[in-house]
Amino acid sequence: MRHYVLFPDVTNAQRLYDLLKAEGIRCTFAPTPREADKCCGVCVMFQNEEDRPEIERLIEENAITVLKFYEGQAGDPERMKFC
Repeated sequence: MRHYVLFPDVTNAQRLYDLLKAEGIRCTFAPTPREADKCCGVCVMFQNEEDRPEIERLIEENAITVLKFYEGQAGDPERMKFC
């Protein structure tokens, strides 16, 4: 299972990504899964479901705008991340 945070824009995605990296939470940028949203975009994929409460805390404390959290089955690993 893969865990994603979806955003309305790249600015909010970059802000959360930077915070997660500073906190030592394993994450990467990924294309938004087609099943999660019809729009093309970028999301942050995180490794451990146990990190979600900390991620939610960081989102709230830093006023980051997110669309939703999404969980999906692992698909093609080369499609789901690009850095």
